[in-house]
Amino acid sequence: MSPRLLGLACLSLFVAAGVVHAQQVGSDRAAAILVFPKVVVDTNNNAGRGRLDTLIRISNTLNKPVRMQCFWVNANGHCFNAPGIICDPTLLPRDDRCPANSVCVPGWQETDFIVQLTARQPVAWLASMGATLCTDTADPNLPCFPITGAGRPSPTNNLESRVPAVQEDPFVGELKCIAVDQNDVPIEDNALKGEALIVRSDVANNTNFFDVRAYNAIGIPALAGRNNRDNVLILGGNGAEYAGCPNVLILDHFFDGAVDPVAQQSISTSLTLVPCTEDFLTQRPTSIPVQFLVFNEFEQRFSTSFRDFNCFREFRLSEIDTRVPTFSIFHAGVSGTLTGQTRIRGVAGNDRTRGQTLLGVAEEMRVNGGSAAFQVHMQGTRPQSDFVYLPLQ
Repeated sequence: MSPRLLGLACLSLFVAAGVVHAQQVGSDRAAAILVFPKVVVDTNNNAGRGRLDTLIRISNTLNKPVRMQCFWVNANGHCFNAPGIICDPTLLPRDDRCPANSVCVPGWQETDFIVQLTARQPVAWLASMGATLCTDTADPNLPCFPITGAGRPSPTNNLESRVPAVQEDPFVGELKCIAVDQNDVPIEDNALKGEALIVRSDVANNTNFFDVRAYNAIGIPALAGRNNRDNVLILGGNGAEYAGCPNVLILDHFFDGAVDPVAQQSISTSLTLVPCTEDFLTQRPTSIPVQFLVFNEFEQRFSTSFRDFNCFREFRLSEIDTRVPTFSIFHAGVSGTLTGQTRIRGVAGNDRTRGQTLLGVAEEMRVNGGSAAFQVHMQGTRPQSDFVYLPLQ
């Protein structure tokens, strides 16, 4: 092969590699769908962890306007015969906030809203407050969108932007935003980049303690020329309109109860998982068995599974497989090493209208109150599709 042809072949290879790279789900590049797996609000310290709120930041990275259809997903549980009481369905054997003759029922309820972004515009709001339009009569204590235009909604202003506060306080759940056109039809503009900052303060105890942990939103890029403009978004697989979600999630972590050899502080890790498939049309939750393969530093392998995953779940690692954390395979006393790696995957089922892949974010908590949020690594894709079902316009 001549040097010129060899050079052209190498250039083609690099271009192809770049295209493939750009079409992968990730947290470090703009996309057409943003997923914030964990949003938490507790402004009254109901759970005794201090006051909590989540700051959402989203930017339009393109030199043209883009519109977003967003969904708050409320994953709060409620007591069966006292639905006004918010509870935690993960507490075992039961959440004592519910009456003695009641149980905590998991929930999954969405609220959708529209945000219009001008070219290169960043926006931000607190989940507890939402955001409205900046006007002379607007509440000065609430975030607002600044670009009002000449009183007529258009892509060059924010007149149609309204972000409601999350449905309840306390709240735990997810935020998903999708790039759409002026008719709220999905488009293939990979324009959106986002971050979430979870802020905790301990003002109830008259201290000046503040802790902030942040993570990047997970971006699902659109594939050029694939969008058929209907309300069913196909992620990966046959007829894909968007990149496929990861086959496996990989979490590198300290085992719970391990002591940081530098800071000399005990550490625990929380993992939040959400399904890649979501049905905002009928609000039918997605049920997925989840498998965990755990490796310690000696490459010894442990495994466990969780069968009752529906739409949203936050785990403390050492409570995934047992009610007694010190007996867990995720505890340093059982694993025998300080750190390890866990491979997480949804187990494929027979329902081809619903995928079984997962997305997530991890949080590391230290005994003195400090914390950090970080991305879960993603590996591979699947031949099966995931789906996002949008409400009909």
